Amino acid sequence: MSMQDRAAERAAAVEKAMGDIARIDADGRERGGIDRAGVERIRERLLRLAARDDLFGDDDFPPPESAGSSISYRIAQNDDDELALYVQCVADGTSAPPHEHNTWAVIVGMRGQELNRLYGPCGGGGEPQVQHEVMVERGTGVAMLADDVHSIHIEGAATNFHCYGLALERLTGRRFWHARSGEWRVYVDDSVIVEARPDRTP
Repeated sequence: MSMQDRAAERAAAVEKAMGDIARIDADGRERGGIDRAGVERIRERLLRLAARDDLFGDDDFPPPESAGSSISYRIAQNDDDELALYVQCVADGTSAPPHEHNTWAVIVGMRGQELNRLYGPCGGGGEPQVQHEVMVERGTGVAMLADDVHSIHIEGAATNFHCYGLALERLTGRRFWHARSGEWRVYVDDSVIVEARPDRTP
């Protein structure tokens, strides 16, 4: 398949998946907010898209070269900066401390392994306690609500889908657990975001 044909097929697959996700999100909003069953439906839909990893290879989404770094390729986002989908490529040795998103979040694997530790809501403060772990890899994923907390631990490179109810730039005021000080602090996201939507790139 040529690069042009692959790009066209990828755009169509992403548009169809995001249309389905938008309907799931809208159903949740009508009931006052998306629930656990809703984000699980989004996870299942993204797993179907991730099965087409031939459309999201390293040639089109190059991984970072520096250890401990990541690149988020934005492949879909609506006009309200909501329902954003990224191909996140992460280098060996990357980790993120326990943190919240302030919106629903779904991560599904394509290549490599990303250990996710899930802590549940930590709105009352105090040190987060691990509830369970999920190894995100091909065929698996995690789905979180706005007040859920997770941490990420990667040995070896990984490429995953990250889908959020708000774009990364809109996720302000969220917190992370600073283990050395034993307190929650404001999370400053220094992610490298690369615009990869077909209608926004040259």
